[in-house]
Amino acid sequence: MRGNWKTVALSVLVFASLFVIVRNDSERVGALSYESSSTPVGGIIWENTTWTLESSPYNITATIQIPDNVTLTIEPGVTVISNLGWRQDMFLLNGIIHAHGTADSIITFDGGGDSNFFVGISATKDTFLDLDHCLIKNGLSFFSSDLAQLNLTDSVLENTYEPSGIYPAKHSLIEGNIFKDFCCLSISTGGSYDSSYLEGSVYIRYNLFIGERSFPGYDYYSIVSLGNYGNYTPEPCNLTVEYNSFLKNTKMLKLYPGFDQASMSAPNNYWGTTNTSIIDTKIYDKNDDITCAGFIEYLPLLTEPNPNTPKLLVKANFTYSPSSLYSNIAASFDASSSFGQYSSIANYTWDFGDGTNATSGSPVSTHTYSASGNYNVVLKVTDEFGFTNITTKNLSVIQDNTPPISSHNYDGAWHTSDFTIALSAGDNESGIKEICYRINDGLIQNVSTDGHPFITTERSNNTLEYWSIDNAGNEENHHFLPTIALDKTPPTIVTPLRDPGSDVQPNQLVRISVNVSDSLSGVDSVRLVYFTNRSSIGLEFPIMLNQTSGLYERAILVQEASTLVKYQITAYDRAGNNVTNDNAGEYFVYSVIPEFPSFLILPLFFIATLLAVIIYRRKKERS
Repeated sequence: MRGNWKTVALSVLVFASLFVIVRNDSERVGALSYESSSTPVGGIIWENTTWTLESSPYNITATIQIPDNVTLTIEPGVTVISNLGWRQDMFLLNGIIHAHGTADSIITFDGGGDSNFFVGISATKDTFLDLDHCLIKNGLSFFSSDLAQLNLTDSVLENTYEPSGIYPAKHSLIEGNIFKDFCCLSISTGGSYDSSYLEGSVYIRYNLFIGERSFPGYDYYSIVSLGNYGNYTPEPCNLTVEYNSFLKNTKMLKLYPGFDQASMSAPNNYWGTTNTSIIDTKIYDKNDDITCAGFIEYLPLLTEPNPNTPKLLVKANFTYSPSSLYSNIAASFDASSSFGQYSSIANYTWDFGDGTNATSGSPVSTHTYSASGNYNVVLKVTDEFGFTNITTKNLSVIQDNTPPISSHNYDGAWHTSDFTIALSAGDNESGIKEICYRINDGLIQNVSTDGHPFITTERSNNTLEYWSIDNAGNEENHHFLPTIALDKTPPTIVTPLRDPGSDVQPNQLVRISVNVSDSLSGVDSVRLVYFTNRSSIGLEFPIMLNQTSGLYERAILVQEASTLVKYQITAYDRAGNNVTNDNAGEYFVYSVIPEFPSFLILPLFFIATLLAVIIYRRKKERS
């Protein structure tokens, strides 16, 4: 049984592989962009060699060939990149590759999207590929060998697009790895070698398989396949598949048909389900083809992943708002930043620390604390496969006993049109929940739903009562504005009177009197403007109120004979409204009568005297 430290170590490796190049089957993805100061390598290695971290990354420009009895050792942290092109082999192996990384310093093999990683060409059975804490990604076949020993432990294999074939010459171990979007492992016995070469059993244990890649043009590969290709009389290969987790896979285990020596044992695996009907669809054996060597026994099942098998990385994290929490105020908790590396989060379980728990498929939850204090909030996230993670935050909830303070922007002056009084409020603790008000003892309204107070009634004593409430429920003392003044109506000017009302003599004063009234803000001033035919410039004078008559009176200066005078009256109230009475645009008009010429006075005198004598005589004769 593997130790728990393996799981912990592999979690770091999984996280390091989060950002991986992924490609469609129809398109090539090149290697990641590495530093330009890489070390180019290629060709035959004739003696034991070590690739150091100091010289990393290593750029393979021609296939690395390792003869028998030669070992290539690769240090932790080294990166190896293929720049070979389509279907080229990064390593041709007849000797040994020893690549042991660490949980904190993995070794990366990047196939550039189109290269095979390791190909064995054993003439003997001493070929050994020994990989630990490695990341193998973005290539075609991971491993293909006639005879070889393979140890692959605590590593991650991602995005391989062609089958990996293993002919075990010695015991081979594939344990503690994560296979993500991996094509398949094809385990075989026989080949062109007799049974003396086939001493090994293959153990595929404690691995996590998630997703799969179908080899283009073929549909018979499963994640783990076993067949016997012997030309001689081989010994059967003992293949044990145990304590693995199979997730998001449609084809998992297979015995190739037509071979009578293949045997696979697959108990104690986690399938993501206990429904054997579903599991049977993922297994290919004699139940599907009678030419298969036998049946794959997969019982008993695991109802949950083995604790020593790598788990999917599930990250639990949450934020809360507002930043300062108060009792009796709803707080929002958001776990949207939680994620599964290769899965989606199925549910979020909250323990708010006050005895309240909640589980939901939504990452957002709200909660209200009834009392102040310190609370440990625990979030548990569970992904679609049942993998979980938790995180805890200590929150301090405080009590707000201080009411808010409100204010207004009314300037205290008369307004001449409907206007808004803006209300504002401040609260240094839980914050403002609502600003309330009431106009002229009417209905209570809220700024958030009804807008700010809107004054529409013409009067000098509109009233406004206003107050605010904070999020903790504290309500401040109400404020009152008792004299809000609105006057939209201009003053009233009746038709002005003139004295004299008939002809005006030259050099005679003309007195104008007019009744001006305003029922709201009151009359502020009255102005008289008049023009004469002798000037294009008008003259303006104030008209003063006669307290006795209650009329506004003003005299127009004396004018010489034959002067035409036209005038108008303008009145202003205290709110700023004004009105002009100009006799409907015709103005009020009078004329100063002309004087008679002196040469006509004597004739007119004689005529008048003669008429007087005639009238006198006629009266005397009648008497």
